[in-house]
Amino acid sequence: CDSVVTLHLTVNATNHTDLVETACDSYEWNGVTYNESGDYTQTFTNAAGCDSIVTLHLTINQTVAELVEATACDNYEWNEVTYTESGDYTQTFTNAEGCDSVVTLHLTVNSTDLTDLVETACDSYEWNGVTYNESGDYTQTFTNAAGCDSVVTLHLTIFLPVNDTVEASACGSYFWNNANDTESGAYTATFTAANGCDSLVTLHLTISHSVQTDLYETACDSYTWTDGNTYTQSNDYSMTLTAANGCDSLVTLHLTISHSVQTDLYETACDSYTWTDGNTYTQSNDYSMTLTAANGCDSVVVLHLTINQSTASEFVVETSDACYTWNGTEYCESGNYTQTFTAANGCDSVVTLHLTTSVGIGDHELNASVTLYPNPANDFVNVQCTMYNVKMSADLHVFDVYGKLVQTVPMTGETTAVNVSTLADGVYFVRVRTEAGTVTKRFVVKR
Repeated sequence: CDSVVTLHLTVNATNHTDLVETACDSYEWNGVTYNESGDYTQTFTNAAGCDSIVTLHLTINQTVAELVEATACDNYEWNEVTYTESGDYTQTFTNAEGCDSVVTLHLTVNSTDLTDLVETACDSYEWNGVTYNESGDYTQTFTNAAGCDSVVTLHLTIFLPVNDTVEASACGSYFWNNANDTESGAYTATFTAANGCDSLVTLHLTISHSVQTDLYETACDSYTWTDGNTYTQSNDYSMTLTAANGCDSLVTLHLTISHSVQTDLYETACDSYTWTDGNTYTQSNDYSMTLTAANGCDSVVVLHLTINQSTASEFVVETSDACYTWNGTEYCESGNYTQTFTAANGCDSVVTLHLTTSVGIGDHELNASVTLYPNPANDFVNVQCTMYNVKMSADLHVFDVYGKLVQTVPMTGETTAVNVSTLADGVYFVRVRTEAGTVTKRFVVKR
């Protein structure tokens, strides 16, 4: 059977669109960048699903770059901006097409010169036709090579000539201006002062002269002078002082030194010594006396005195002999007898003999009972008691010729040995006590 088909048809038209654009330097459209003016087409799908053809009518305008050269003094103002240093400066403007117009300023800034000129002058100074008479700061403006101002400031010092007077004093001469002046007076010379100007100096000079003095002195042993030194030898010595006129005062000391005299006197005396100083001395010592010698100095006499003492001694002799002989003198009666000897020191040695003589038979027997041997003796002398018993508690006593006890020996029996080896040669006495009495015997030590 018939099949009836009805077609509902919609026909959609393709779209054609024109797009007009203007850009600077480049234009980006749907991911594509365009750098030149022209017509560019892109096809899209419209809402009906048909092609939509878009034509871009593109105009590309270019950015403008411009260079400007400029020269200025100290500073340059450009579009309300002031520049003070040379360099390249950029500003961006909008041109007639609406794009950037980049202008670069190549700027040269020349500076105004500021110069300080320091000058010194005597009396006056002339600068660029102007004469200045006073110290101060003065300014003049010039044009430098760059065409800018050159400002010069003159710092000026004006010195005036110096007139000076010098007072001077000298001894003998004064060296000034390469000359030795020896006379007082006024001398004039022109120098260059520290400021570089003339300095007229007048010297008022006073010349004084040195003084010489001779001093003659005599002293004993040493002389201390006002220079603080002590001199011990005759000679000429000099010292320089300052005189009243301020010059040297040369003092010469002509010194004569005389020396003190010392005399040593050695004396030996017994018991005492009376010296010429009027004193009597009883002790050994050194004594001094000061006199005046012929040269006017001290004469010191030193007495070296030795005092030896006289001695006195005594001894007892009991004898049964009719007489007793002592140093060549025979004594036949009991009594006290004195003899004076000279001791080893040269002084008197007074010895007193206490003598008892007994001439009875018993005395003879007692005296005969004690014997000494050997006599003279050398090292030992034996004392023998034969007739009477010896008192055992007694001692033997040995005396020298002056009666001085020189040895005591214990009795050992009838015979006792006495050591005389230490005794000097001479006469000695032994006293022995027995039951019957005391016996004194004489013996000699001789070697």
